[in-house]
Amino acid sequence: MRAIADAVETKPPRLRRREVILADGHRVGLSMCGEGVPLVVVHGIMAEGMLYARTLRRIAGLGFRVIAVDSAGHGRTAPLGAGGFRWRSYVDLHRRVLDHLGIEQAVLLGHSMGGRIVVDVAAAEVDRVLAVIPTNAAIGGGFDRFTRLGRYVPGLLPLGIGLLGLDIASTVVRTRRDAGALARLAAPTLGDRVRALPSMPAAFVATIGNQGSDTRLRSLHDEGVPVIVVHSDRDLAIWYPFARGAAAAAGATLVTVEGAGHSWMLEDPDSLPAMLAQLLDGPLGEAIDGRARGSIDDMFSPDALARSLDRPRSRPYRLEPRHRWQVEVAGDDRSVLAAGGDQQGA
Repeated sequence: MRAIADAVETKPPRLRRREVILADGHRVGLSMCGEGVPLVVVHGIMAEGMLYARTLRRIAGLGFRVIAVDSAGHGRTAPLGAGGFRWRSYVDLHRRVLDHLGIEQAVLLGHSMGGRIVVDVAAAEVDRVLAVIPTNAAIGGGFDRFTRLGRYVPGLLPLGIGLLGLDIASTVVRTRRDAGALARLAAPTLGDRVRALPSMPAAFVATIGNQGSDTRLRSLHDEGVPVIVVHSDRDLAIWYPFARGAAAAAGATLVTVEGAGHSWMLEDPDSLPAMLAQLLDGPLGEAIDGRARGSIDDMFSPDALARSLDRPRSRPYRLEPRHRWQVEVAGDDRSVLAAGGDQQGA
């Protein structure tokens, strides 16, 4: 990966909003920046790609072409109507976005609901995937069993929703210093979010109603697709044991973020980029180098829209993560503990 990334400029750029219209007329919102290996990012429920802008522009500085996709009914992407209650509709939409943008190979990263989406996209598009990074993702046999039980055990799903609300509230408290920055990022799509509010329950129902993520994780392992499961150990919404089970099913590298909640990436924009910088010198870099079918140019189709939409630039800067994490590499008895503040960006 280092050899590939060094072939292009890797100054961290500013994220820019873009919109595309798919062949079927569906409007899709994107947030894009950087130049290098394609990194497709899918957000969690009730969020949007631009909300992660401070983190994503730092990730671009590592040598990635970051493309954050607003999921259906989120950000600037149109809802799915009645199809919003079917999980497959979300997965198919993101596959069509990859086709429309001309992305031949990419790293897929998803948070929460987005983590489940990228796992399913990867299972359906094995040859297209360099690596999959589900982050605090709604995946694994444990998560599926919990949501299935929720259909029959009164109060179980309300408990889960309440814990998610508590986790969000704690994140708001911890990010109060950055509230202005986050509000400015979210403000341009406020009208879209208000209009899309009726689609939020559909997205939630589709997520918890889908089953079989354990099977799809095992299929990724069988197909040799590298998976890196990232999860915080104090996530109240999607419990940490679910992540351990998901990592075992996929034969994945497991990264445990210590003492953090569900949306830890919003609390500190430097932590995830610093983590990825470390992983590029290990399992992530090996995955990209091992699966890339050529140079960065070969990861896009000729005249790919993903390359021509935007090419902004900005100054590089040092990463000073506040979180700590532990990396357990699949098939390796060694673990690496990375302390916040000792990682440096490109």
